[in-house]
Amino acid sequence: MNERYLIINADDFGLCESMNQAVQELFRLGAITSSSILSPAPRAAKASALAAQQKLPAGVHWTLFSEWKEELWPAASLQGKHGFLTDNGFLPADGGAAAKRAASSDITRELEAQYLRMAAAGCIPDHADSHGGTLYGINGRLFFINAFRLCRKYGLPFRFARTTAFLERQFAGRVSPAVTLAHSGIVFLAERMGVALPDDFITNPYPVEKIRDYEALCRYYEEQLRIAPAGITEVFLHPSVPDGRLLARTPQWRKREWEYYFLKSGRLARLVEKEGFIPVSWGSAPFEELRRKAADFPETPHSRQQKQTIPMENINRRIKHYG
Repeated sequence: MNERYLIINADDFGLCESMNQAVQELFRLGAITSSSILSPAPRAAKASALAAQQKLPAGVHWTLFSEWKEELWPAASLQGKHGFLTDNGFLPADGGAAAKRAASSDITRELEAQYLRMAAAGCIPDHADSHGGTLYGINGRLFFINAFRLCRKYGLPFRFARTTAFLERQFAGRVSPAVTLAHSGIVFLAERMGVALPDDFITNPYPVEKIRDYEALCRYYEEQLRIAPAGITEVFLHPSVPDGRLLARTPQWRKREWEYYFLKSGRLARLVEKEGFIPVSWGSAPFEELRRKAADFPETPHSRQQKQTIPMENINRRIKHYG
């Protein structure tokens, strides 16, 4: 694969109205090619309905916790209300502690219920990814196995990079041999189970206090994308229109507003054109090729569905507008 494919994904679709507004606008402008819906979140039902009505590419953003202690989310699984994953039927804000004590069966039921909730709204997820990285094994539990089983069942690619470049960024170049070995094991398991993975993913890993300003955030994404190799790369951001209520709740909301402005500005679209990236969604040609190479990949009604793609004219129109 000599081409450079780029998925531009907006995470946390459905988290709140300000993020729903941002994601809708960015799709309309052709500034993003994908989204991830937080199925248990307060505005996820609306996000799923919008994605279904407007044929917006959307994945399931699997979560084992609520974003804030001020606003706990009901578990998607009815059985999950009686397991160790939840507190009185709600996903706790301290997802790490809950995940450590949860039974593996609780995890699988909750993840599948989140997928099926989207599907029932007419929005069939085209990929799966992990909110807060809790399915990557960082909490000491091997929940990526649960995720891969469901990905195999429903024909979903999963966000976990095949190369170690993302580890270098996340750990500021200090990646231990144990982490490298664990990464190799997860990639090997995905291959054995026929789960397609991207080659790399890029996001800004720093809290707002460590990002000097909006310009520094923009430059970070631009610098990382310029050196992205051939293959499938996903860049994922968390865009929100300005929201004073949530900014008052957490200063980290400023970073989401900056990412919205960055995508809306056209800077990323211009870089995509200049660097020769091919913008794609998770359901388009590159992943179909990877699926075909997986000899034991099961054929399901979901994997046979017609894949949603972003018309290139939307991207081109955006580039010309800011050119």
